[in-house]
Amino acid sequence: MKASPIHVGDFVYCRSKYYRDQLQLPEELGLVIEIKRSNFKILYANDKRCWLPREAIARLRPEHLDYVTFLERLHYVIKKVHALECELAAEDSEYRLTLRIDKINHELVDDLRNFLADRFVSLAVVPEGMAFMQLELRFRA
Repeated sequence: MKASPIHVGDFVYCRSKYYRDQLQLPEELGLVIEIKRSNFKILYANDKRCWLPREAIARLRPEHLDYVTFLERLHYVIKKVHALECELAAEDSEYRLTLRIDKINHELVDDLRNFLADRFVSLAVVPEGMAFMQLELRFRA
């Protein structure tokens, strides 16, 4: 049985006690925010970030999400736009989320604005090559 692929925006658990101990990782779900070959950059709720190999993680699907935590909101945005890549940076009291996407429409923009509500700051989309776009979303924590 082949393991299902892990994508940007998926929740994962580090199943390796060795990595958890060495990197001082919490025993909780993290969110995949970047992928390079067979390594995954994981973001945890305490803002801890680390790179882990594919064999050290397992994708998990939470049964119910209320979208109240920071990671749950990130998951929603990343999955909503079907992001292929993701970069997250904190600037003062705002976050800048840059996502590589292949399509967007005004309904999706409206949905993101409504979802983030008063946390929403700005959204910009710029072309990247012939087939992709970069979506830059700024929002407050």
